[in-house]
Amino acid sequence: MMEGIKKIGFLFLTILLVSFLVGAQTTVTNMIWLLGNDMPVTIGIFISSIYQDFVRMTLTPSPPFPLPFLPVLITLSSLITYSVAWLTLKRVKIQKKYVYGIAGAVSLIFIIYLIPVAFGVDVLAGARTPAGKISLIICGYLGGLFFGSRLCKE
Repeated sequence: MMEGIKKIGFLFLTILLVSFLVGAQTTVTNMIWLLGNDMPVTIGIFISSIYQDFVRMTLTPSPPFPLPFLPVLITLSSLITYSVAWLTLKRVKIQKKYVYGIAGAVSLIFIIYLIPVAFGVDVLAGARTPAGKISLIICGYLGGLFFGSRLCKE
């Protein structure tokens, strides 16, 4: 019972971590764009923007949804890919952290490529360029790596 609660807690922390990384990536790419257009961006504005984007994208519900959209989206895709990773680990002996890292990356690949196909709009502003897509996939990998490494310590 306690082990299951720990896993759910680690999953929750992983979703928060990935949400923060995705929000920070979006903010950083927007700040780089502003700097490229000779807009004054100070370190204070930079840090404040990352904080505000984290709060608004991760912690604040966006109507008409009763829950924050980004973490819900990450949760749904992660549940699918982490379930496949769990089933894979039942049959193949590989280190959990790497399997879950790949699952986290695939989770972000789903969000980056399937949501625009299904709805005709990029949900993540940081995914407009190939470099942005790659950095978001790395964010997903890091989240999965974190989740898998926490499971290895049990």
